[in-house]
Amino acid sequence: MIQKVYEYIEENRMLQDGQTVVVGVSGGADSVCLLTILTEYAKAHPLTLIAAHVHHGLRKNADGDEEYVRTLCESLHVPLKVLHIDAAKEAGKLGVSIEEAGRMKRYEFFREISAPFGASGRIAVAHHRDDLCETVLFQLFRGSGVHGLRGILPVSGNIIRPLLCVSKEEICSYLEARNISWREDESNEETVYARNRIRHEILPIAEQICPGALKHIEEAASKMKDVEEFIAAEAAGEKKNLALCDSESGQIRIGNKITELPAVLRREILLGCLQDVCHKKRDIGTAQVEALEELFASQVGKERDFIYGIHAKRTYEGVTLAPSSEYDPGFEADLDEEYRISLSEEGPEIDTSDGMRFTYSVKDRGNDEIPTGEEKKWFDEEELRNCVSFPYLVLRHPKRDDYLIINRDGGTQKVYDFFKNAKVPEEMRDKLWVLASGRQVLWIVGYRMGEFGKVKEGTKKVLEIAIVKEE
Repeated sequence: MIQKVYEYIEENRMLQDGQTVVVGVSGGADSVCLLTILTEYAKAHPLTLIAAHVHHGLRKNADGDEEYVRTLCESLHVPLKVLHIDAAKEAGKLGVSIEEAGRMKRYEFFREISAPFGASGRIAVAHHRDDLCETVLFQLFRGSGVHGLRGILPVSGNIIRPLLCVSKEEICSYLEARNISWREDESNEETVYARNRIRHEILPIAEQICPGALKHIEEAASKMKDVEEFIAAEAAGEKKNLALCDSESGQIRIGNKITELPAVLRREILLGCLQDVCHKKRDIGTAQVEALEELFASQVGKERDFIYGIHAKRTYEGVTLAPSSEYDPGFEADLDEEYRISLSEEGPEIDTSDGMRFTYSVKDRGNDEIPTGEEKKWFDEEELRNCVSFPYLVLRHPKRDDYLIINRDGGTQKVYDFFKNAKVPEEMRDKLWVLASGRQVLWIVGYRMGEFGKVKEGTKKVLEIAIVKEE
């Protein structure tokens, strides 16, 4: 197996002599295997290894994991850097799941260690072939396009994945043959997580139905990577003529001629434009691209908010995308207070500066009746997840450009026009609370909900937000 990994490193040009490699080491079989193999590889190549371990403050065995990693690194003569975080607390701050918060902080730590080495710095993580197969299936189930079906890349920026060519079984066999122990993370066995269910339930059945299924998924992902690269190259040429970027405002204007392109090129360009305007790639996918496509078939003046606060508007010439900062009117500092509402899990209780208290959680709808009072509201979790600034909403004060969707046909009304019609006293308007995604308001607390995100007959999961009343 070790020779296979060496060849994979060379084939994908992961490492060059003289580089410094930050190796993520949790203490599990995968990362222990990665560190030991790279230690051997470094004997024949002038590389500097630095191990990095993150203590997430979640598991009762986490202290033992850290101690094990320290002992392992000492035996291999590899320096170790350790970060302690409270992943649950970080999740509350960031408005994401605990798992996602941990991932974000890990990579932030790895990059911090690697940064001083500039272009010669690399970050090695221990994804293997089974992880690749899980990712491909998970993305397929979610409705991903070519980007998701190519799976995990062997090289992404300065991040390398030397074990992507080997299976979990091969990793464990390698360690057992050398009498190398590892730590078990009990949460990896919990099938409450979607990826764990794919790993423990779906992949074994796939191998029973068709021996070699995982290898075939790996090969298909490699082919999809080639397809993606071809499409990306073609789209890049077309994009230069169809999407014009205003460097000063950050706006991107996409011309109507994009509708004449084949769908696969059109969607690649639109995906790139969304990513360019917010300088992010994560969580921008098929749902957002399809919604942007729909705008080209809409009447002039139609507007829509997207992930990360991107604002899109239909014009005579096409569609204009603008970053969220374009629509931030900058209210007084004391009214800038805002809180993130996660779409992933129950969050901490929110206590605002003016004495309001809120709770929120995602739960199964069950047979409960839809709340009708002003103290508790339900929202369709799936509709929100597919169409708003994933993975969170924002509870804040209203802004002048905010709007509500007031009917199922998509008709809108400015929030401050609603205030006038509802005779809300002027001195109260800026102090009310709204639940928003970008400029779109889903709920004016104490008054009304918009039509978007309302619970429907087929709704299975709901985001419940409640005002906590003093007893």
